[in-house]
Amino acid sequence: MPNNTLIFLRHAETKVDKDLKISEWELSERGRKEAFNISQLDFMDNVDIIIASNEKKAYKTADPLAKKKQIHIIREKELNEIMRDKGKFLGKEGYLDTMKLCMENRDQSFNDWETANKALGRFRKKVEEIDSNFKQKKILIVSHGTVINLYFAEKLNKLSDVYERTLSNTFCDYGVIQDGKIIRDIAKNLQ
Repeated sequence: MPNNTLIFLRHAETKVDKDLKISEWELSERGRKEAFNISQLDFMDNVDIIIASNEKKAYKTADPLAKKKQIHIIREKELNEIMRDKGKFLGKEGYLDTMKLCMENRDQSFNDWETANKALGRFRKKVEEIDSNFKQKKILIVSHGTVINLYFAEKLNKLSDVYERTLSNTFCDYGVIQDGKIIRDIAKNLQ
């Protein structure tokens, strides 16, 4: 039975660069400030372990807290965002349209993205492994909005609302699971 506290933190604001693969995007100047600010919050003081996706934006979000606490960041590619690097660059409207299709048709690929169910499966498996490998620890998992929302929606049996859940988030939002139960949902203002 899980007995850890898992904090799922969405990475800080990114600098959009259509010349780079999405998985290689860096934090914006504002994102670097957000990452520093979240590292200063009281609830981060007792974090024992920091695990980030393999993407730079997640690692750089975790970095200020890791430096403050002098903790090594464990990087896990299975915590990466839904894989979108093979698809063409989409502006905001195209991105939202494609994301909606992916969330409503979770076994289909759109714009050559990884399917939502495949992303959810690898993310879930890694989280379960993390939770079983540690005992009574407070673990910060820095990842991405889509995969975190898929995971929380599945746990809440609300996958039909996952697109709306992702739209309710902003950078550095977080959710908390303690002893296997959601005590703070990452989605906001949803009934």
